[in-house]
Amino acid sequence: MKKVIPLILIFLFVAACSSFDNNQKVSENKSAEIEVKIKRLLNQMTLEEKAAQMLNLGLPSILNGAYWDLRDSAVFNAERFRKYMIEYGAGSIHNTPGFTPNKEDWYHIIKTIQDSVRTKSRLGIPVLYGIDNIHGANYVNGSTLFPHQIAIAATWNPERSKQSAEITSYESRAASLPWNFNPNADVATNPLWGRIAESFGEDPYLISQMTNAYIQGSQGNGLQDSLSTAVCIKHFIGYGAGKNGKDRANALIPDNSLRQYFLPPFQEAVEHGAMSVMISSNAVNGIPCHINKYYITDILKGEMGFKGVVISDFSDIDYLVEAHQSAKDKREATKMAVNAGLDIIMNPYGIDIVDIIVELVEDGEIPMDRINDAVSRVLRLKFYLNLFEVPYTNPTSYRQFASEEFEETNYQIASEAITLLKNTNDILPLLSDKKVLVTGYAANSMNVLNGAWSRTFLGQDTAYNDPTKWSILKAIEKQIGSKNLEFVQGTDYLEDMNSDAAVKKAKYVDYVIVCVGEIPATEKPSDINELDLPSIQQELVKKLAKIGKPIILVMVQGRPRIIREIEPLASAILMAYLPGDEGGRAVSDVLFGKVNPSGKLPYTYPKYTGNFLPYYHKKADIRDINWGYDGFYTQFEFGFGLSYTHFEYSNLSLSADSINENSELHISVDVKNTGSYEGKEVVQLYLKDKVATVSPDSKKLVRFSKINLKIGETKTVKFSLQSNDLKSIGINNNWIIEEGDFELQIGGNPQNLLKRRLYYQKKNNQ
Repeated sequence: MKKVIPLILIFLFVAACSSFDNNQKVSENKSAEIEVKIKRLLNQMTLEEKAAQMLNLGLPSILNGAYWDLRDSAVFNAERFRKYMIEYGAGSIHNTPGFTPNKEDWYHIIKTIQDSVRTKSRLGIPVLYGIDNIHGANYVNGSTLFPHQIAIAATWNPERSKQSAEITSYESRAASLPWNFNPNADVATNPLWGRIAESFGEDPYLISQMTNAYIQGSQGNGLQDSLSTAVCIKHFIGYGAGKNGKDRANALIPDNSLRQYFLPPFQEAVEHGAMSVMISSNAVNGIPCHINKYYITDILKGEMGFKGVVISDFSDIDYLVEAHQSAKDKREATKMAVNAGLDIIMNPYGIDIVDIIVELVEDGEIPMDRINDAVSRVLRLKFYLNLFEVPYTNPTSYRQFASEEFEETNYQIASEAITLLKNTNDILPLLSDKKVLVTGYAANSMNVLNGAWSRTFLGQDTAYNDPTKWSILKAIEKQIGSKNLEFVQGTDYLEDMNSDAAVKKAKYVDYVIVCVGEIPATEKPSDINELDLPSIQQELVKKLAKIGKPIILVMVQGRPRIIREIEPLASAILMAYLPGDEGGRAVSDVLFGKVNPSGKLPYTYPKYTGNFLPYYHKKADIRDINWGYDGFYTQFEFGFGLSYTHFEYSNLSLSADSINENSELHISVDVKNTGSYEGKEVVQLYLKDKVATVSPDSKKLVRFSKINLKIGETKTVKFSLQSNDLKSIGINNNWIIEEGDFELQIGGNPQNLLKRRLYYQKKNNQ
């Protein structure tokens, strides 16, 4: 057994406040002034007004018609508007009016709400408006639609995450939307989970770096700035670990795993200035997260020092009764959730929650100091966003909205995400003068490229598609001309359409590009029962393979779908993820060599439906020592991705062969482009603890850097490590470092990493 050296975590109020102000640029004087205003306002508020600040209302509830009625315009219902917004004073609103407004429509909706509240309600407290702008300002018609988070993670370039957030923030603010329910900091451990597309993948460190960059892009100018939006980090905690892979499914997470993998991205987000966190809809270890005081109050608000707002997800107080069966009625559910630490309840259909909270306080079942704490947090966010002074913004001031500059950035992100997984005999890039058949479900669909949360919740409505954007088919036609192009749809998502016609066309072309994909969906509609790519899409590949022409497989999908049977039939494979509006152009430019692919997988791509593990599994997970069986079958490994050029690693150098708790280790390695294309490479640095009391992981990512190399160019990449990078959760669920050997691994291909021994020891042993 190794010698255990504990790392003591000390949480100070000053440190907590300091981290809270990070990325918001609020001076100490301004922050103190805001706290005085909050206290003064609290003293003026009635219990009813305080409870109303804890309500997050759905916009359709104050419009004419039933909640889910489709509408072409947003017409306020005078009676409900007066009751909910003026008499009760609902603190915040979410959702869309049943159609996707443009920025001018949003301006009029929000201006009407804010002007009415400011002039007609007793205290004039502005409303906080939140929206799910998941991949761009997707609920603002005409805005830039970026790749989904899983694709941005595949760039392994935090700057790309920051850029997407900056533009999303700009275009959200153009619509007077100051609060974004994004980014997703979930650790996605089960690829069956449809919302893996909205995550940054499986690795806590990669997730943290991408999340931090997104926060910087959203909030870097300070929340009071008219270009900034407040992020809402979600979903706390374990949403991406559903045991059965279904959305909102129960997760089983022991405390050591919770602290090792799931909490770090949220801790980092808090330290980087996140001011709101959304609670997960699922249960962990049988306890619904919305009533888990240990998670919300003890860990998030206590250990992490979070001073921001904790909000429920959609109708999750009701679901405590209906789905989790943890409360007998809504009153009991509200009591449990608020006492657990919830500050805002997303109660979309009405204001009954306000009356319930008031009754619970008056009956002594929720303490008044819990209400004051919650309302203080809500008011603080509103003051930080400067909503009391500027409750909405004029869309005419945002002249870069949907600009060519934003379009180009979007294209660059989509291009950098595309991951080359196979390239037999360097068949790619293709020549533009060859004849090509394009076929497959995803070949000619903008909706498949964009996925869910694209103008509509599921993203399946074609009415909102931008006619100026190119599908993969259209982009290839622009590249090679119609005379060299054949197209047959081949299949729908689950059904054969005209695959025999595709086979006939394949006989007369040089290459066959098969574009497979997933139907746009999220949340419960994205649930699937098997991970295999739909059989009809695989059958198309098998039929075409019999013709003998080279097949290039393009996968447009949010999660890895099993392709074990058709992978050998493809000469080349591109993973496009869900690349957004510029995805068609990006895919075409990679296929024909205008772009050298540089994406790397942000998750492990499994080979079998029943055999998936993240790369940081335990040896005992995959190997029986007595019999020697290998139980880890990957199609492609985490961090894998090819290029049209080749990179050579050499001269790995460490400043020392050992490290202690007070020292810093400097690492350098030379990377040379030995191929015939300029290209980008992701240099990945891993650590493996050789022996640990708690069984060590296979390895863990601790640093990465993306570099560009011209033909023949060599660059020296440098990293620095501290002792904290070696820590892991010990047997008592504390972060520790055990004295002994570690292995440092570095490279761009997880199958071929340079390795060096590193020893950790106490300082007084030297």
